[in-house]
Amino acid sequence: MAEKMEPRSPRLGRPPTMTSEQIVDEAKRQLQVGGADALSMRALAKSLGTTPMALYRHVGDREQLISAVLDAYSQHLGSLVLPPDPAQRLRVIFSAIFDTLASERWIIELLQRGGRGGSGALVMVDRAMTACVELGMSPRRALFVYRALWSYTLGSLLNISDSDTRPEGSVSPLAIKIREIGPAELPVLSEVLEDWPVGTTTDGYLEGLDILIGGYLRDPV
Repeated sequence: MAEKMEPRSPRLGRPPTMTSEQIVDEAKRQLQVGGADALSMRALAKSLGTTPMALYRHVGDREQLISAVLDAYSQHLGSLVLPPDPAQRLRVIFSAIFDTLASERWIIELLQRGGRGGSGALVMVDRAMTACVELGMSPRRALFVYRALWSYTLGSLLNISDSDTRPEGSVSPLAIKIREIGPAELPVLSEVLEDWPVGTTTDGYLEGLDILIGGYLRDPV
């Protein structure tokens, strides 16, 4: 009689290979949920079921990981369809940047802390400066104009973030201070106080953007 064979336990294969894309996707998820403070290599490794050392081998340190996240997130900016008119091109570029950052506040946190924009964002910087050159500016002047428009955009975005932290219907501290000082000292500010925005809106941002671009077009050199 043949000896009965005991079934063998299946051999354990290698664990699934972790990719850089998976790490970047999980880092992006943690940033979206908890902001810049929530992202650490230790917490990221735990959520992925691996070790911090394994992450370092794939994506480098935390700063390199953040750069990879911004690269991945900014890719759509590089493929944005732009109009032929350079002034309209500037408007579309900065509108896209504003909309992207307004929907993903964690990116603003990273930029405030010295993070660099992704590669897609760098493409947009070059296209914005190219539009300025086509409008008659030197490359150096184009850089200054870009920086000015970017500073306006970032300030507008920070105003959105600030307004979100106040209870609905509350008066901004600035409006309270204007009322305290009164119209005798602040006649124009007091006149527009009732129209003072609680925070930046898309329409308000675009109105200011048009004013700035129009001003630079009047004196391109």
